[in-house]
Amino acid sequence: MTGGHRPETVIDALLDGARRTPDRLAFRVIERSGEEFALGCADVHRLVGQAVAGLEKHGIEEADRVVIVLPTSRDFLSVYLGCLYAGVVPVVVAEPMDGRIAHYAANLRGLAEHARARRVIASPEWESALAPLLPIPVVTPDALRGSPLDMGPPRATPTSLAHLQATSGSTGTPKLAVIRHGNIAANVRAIAEAIRGNPGDSLVSWLPLFHDMGLIGISYALHSHIPMVLADPVNFLRNPLSWLQWISRYRGTLSPAPSSAFHICARVAKRRPPDDLDLSSWRVALCGAEPVHENTMRDFQTTFGHFGLPETTLRPVYGLAEATLAVTISDVGRPYSVDRVDTEAIAARGRAEPRSAADPHTTSMVCVGRVLPGHRLRVIDAAGAPLPDREIGEIEVSGPSVIDGCLAAPDDAEAGASGDRLERTDGCLRTGDLGYQVDGELYVTGRRKDIVIIAGRNYIPDQLETFVEAVTESPRTPAVVAVGVPDPVLRTEQLHLLLDERLADGRDRRDITGRVSDALAEAFGIGGVTFHWVSRAALPRTTSGKIQRHLCRKMIEERSTASTSD
Repeated sequence: MTGGHRPETVIDALLDGARRTPDRLAFRVIERSGEEFALGCADVHRLVGQAVAGLEKHGIEEADRVVIVLPTSRDFLSVYLGCLYAGVVPVVVAEPMDGRIAHYAANLRGLAEHARARRVIASPEWESALAPLLPIPVVTPDALRGSPLDMGPPRATPTSLAHLQATSGSTGTPKLAVIRHGNIAANVRAIAEAIRGNPGDSLVSWLPLFHDMGLIGISYALHSHIPMVLADPVNFLRNPLSWLQWISRYRGTLSPAPSSAFHICARVAKRRPPDDLDLSSWRVALCGAEPVHENTMRDFQTTFGHFGLPETTLRPVYGLAEATLAVTISDVGRPYSVDRVDTEAIAARGRAEPRSAADPHTTSMVCVGRVLPGHRLRVIDAAGAPLPDREIGEIEVSGPSVIDGCLAAPDDAEAGASGDRLERTDGCLRTGDLGYQVDGELYVTGRRKDIVIIAGRNYIPDQLETFVEAVTESPRTPAVVAVGVPDPVLRTEQLHLLLDERLADGRDRRDITGRVSDALAEAFGIGGVTFHWVSRAALPRTTSGKIQRHLCRKMIEERSTASTSD
């Protein structure tokens, strides 16, 4: 920025780019059809102007809320950024994917009521299906496209509401996180500092825009004045290696994804080895949104190191919607690191004690790095006291990226526009996640609500699942879900494992469960395990693909009740 000025909002950055570098590439949009559209800074400004005029024409005013149901496209950029400019508050949600339009509309109606939305903005293919099922009008981007006149000054300020972000809902009903423009600017600035961002960077993303990891990518590119390849996730689902081909073709330097995407690409490449990739430009691959497994990182590096992938590219991270996006990022100057710890000590004492990698009672924890610059992180015990290194407790974070709270439900008369339920009295956000630190670097062990407690010992579901997948020699992940279910007779929890039916393809299920039972007893001292063979489609997931353990537990309890009553 000239004169050392830093934009206070993403809209300030957009206007600055359109003024100073109108012809610079801002976005290369790869739509669902596969068509590509190059948009310069001036093009994006024009699209925003059309949306601002359209919002005004439809009587959608500053502080009004709208729900966006659009694929990754030029229309999405126009509508989303137009809302930010006009001070209209968008809630971005996933499109219907399975044809259950009535079920989808019922959920959308509940979300729209919670957000107090005035409109749903949907593509033409969904507008006609949704309109009869919703109590508020549904409009298309075409209907919102007005003739841009003088847009006037942007309504976006650091303290104003930018958008409402639906949290993952992996441990309960999704909430709507209140994200302000200042939160976004603080987070993308801190990310840029942590990854040593530079003007030569370019961002490649196919991530869903209803997920914060995808949506904040748009803000990062605009705020950092770098080009972004923005692809519809359906293109990745059709051909996962298209992601790496975009990085190779457009010399991408930054590209984030969840752990499962790295796993899928490594699997596909082993079956169909690519022959035209050059990944030497890929500088930072932020890996987060779900637990990061050492095996996944190692397989990806081994598979694609042959195509020039630097050893320092893979960067495990930790974040959450209530902190806008990122909380910690591992050091971009060295390869990712792994801590080998004693499984027994974690369960019995809540302590991550170092242990030899060769020991069968060792588990691996992937480092997710240090807290972002300008932010603070600590690990606390049940009483709220900070814990020393290697002691497992709840992760708390504070700083300018941390939000005020979540939107109060319409029937919550005592709450304001944004509740303070997320905040502790000293200003730190209690994340609900568990972990430990070593020399200022964080290791995440799981969710507090997901911990399996058997006879007073705490077991981390993710570690049990990784262990069982290794015992079964599963080529897939996740293929196992570990859930603790209270046993009224024993008055403790019992371990229940939901196993993907495909694990038993060509094999005896009893042999598999027998080997798993023996291995769990030997490594963890866990007995009395109950196994449930389920189809992958039967596992309840969030819109971003995370397993909803609370619903898995409910499913198990319902099965148990049904079998008892028979």
